[in-house]
Amino acid sequence: MKHLLLIDGLNLIRRVHAAVPGDGVAAVNGAMDSCLHSLKRIGKQFKPTHGVCCFDGPELSWRHLDYPEYKAGRKPMADELRDALPDFRQRFADAGLASLAIATVEADDLAATLSTKMLQVGGRVTLVSTDKGYCQLLPLAEGDQLCLWDAFNRRAMDQQGVLDKFGVEPGQLTDYWGLTGDSTNEIKGVDGVGAKTAQRLISEYGSLDEIYANIEQIGGKLAEKLVRDKKQAYLCKRLVSLAKDLDLGCRLSDFRYVPADL
Repeated sequence: MKHLLLIDGLNLIRRVHAAVPGDGVAAVNGAMDSCLHSLKRIGKQFKPTHGVCCFDGPELSWRHLDYPEYKAGRKPMADELRDALPDFRQRFADAGLASLAIATVEADDLAATLSTKMLQVGGRVTLVSTDKGYCQLLPLAEGDQLCLWDAFNRRAMDQQGVLDKFGVEPGQLTDYWGLTGDSTNEIKGVDGVGAKTAQRLISEYGSLDEIYANIEQIGGKLAEKLVRDKKQAYLCKRLVSLAKDLDLGCRLSDFRYVPADL
């Protein structure tokens, strides 16, 4: 069975860099060594046939253009780390993992599309990231061979884990975030609707569409909030939904994994 290893490149690099003591170039070099060690360990553990590190494209994505507040509050990357990204990518390639970035496309959408395409042809996917947004991919279909792997805590997130953490099924997460917003990416949802209320609404009605179809039944101040921020709720849902059908202009054979001694 073909097995695709997907690495959320910046997620790995920034998390590792933040954990490395010191600063400046020494910290960047330490992060690079730690990343390569992690990739070697992951490769030995999962034994993929193909692998790729996904990175954000160099231009603003449609999310930034449609919603200027998107990721606006996120701490900027240190200059020395940003300058070293080409070196990271080269070292990853030397270790057997090609990198992929497309102009206006975010890494999340690259990984979601590659995952979907691999699963559709009966392959297996291991996606390495701590980004909660990927949880919406669990499961894409009955019997999918998809593992979301947290390399820092060395554990997988599964369907039950999503239910325990968010109180909704993976396929309902974008509706849930449409209500609560996504604070990680600075996206507002329905003002005044928190996790517990969103869980209750999703549990009772199943989706954002059904919630609004039954708005009169909901009634009261909650209905007023939902009606007031309906446009924002659907915008948030659209912004947090990952693309699964992009034309990437590449083939699986471009990402054959041949591990090298690090």
